[in-house]
Amino acid sequence: MLSNIIAWLFATFAIAPLQAEIERYAAAANLPVEIVQQSRTCLSSQVPLLVQRASEDSYWTVSTIVGVATGWSDPADLLDKNNPACADIIGLIKTKSADAT
Repeated sequence: MLSNIIAWLFATFAIAPLQAEIERYAAAANLPVEIVQQSRTCLSSQVPLLVQRASEDSYWTVSTIVGVATGWSDPADLLDKNNPACADIIGLIKTKSADAT
C-alpha cells in the first residue's frame, strides 16, 4: 500500500511536471508532429521504469519529488539519455532551459 502511495506521489509531482514541460516546449517551438509523437514514445517507455524505481527506492523518490517540485532538479534528468526516443526531447528541454537563464 505504501508503494502505491509513493508511486502516486511520484507520478503527480515528478512525471506530470515532466510531461507538462515537454508539451510546453513542443507548443512554444511549434515542433513537427514527429517530435511530439517521439516525446510520447519516450514517456511511454520511461514512465513504467520510473514508477517501478519510485516504488522500490523511497529515498530517491522523495528527493526527486522535492527536487523537481522546487526546481532544484531538471525533470529532463529523469529521462534515459541512451533511449533514442528521448534524446531529442532531452536536448530540446536542456536548450530551452539554458535559453531561459
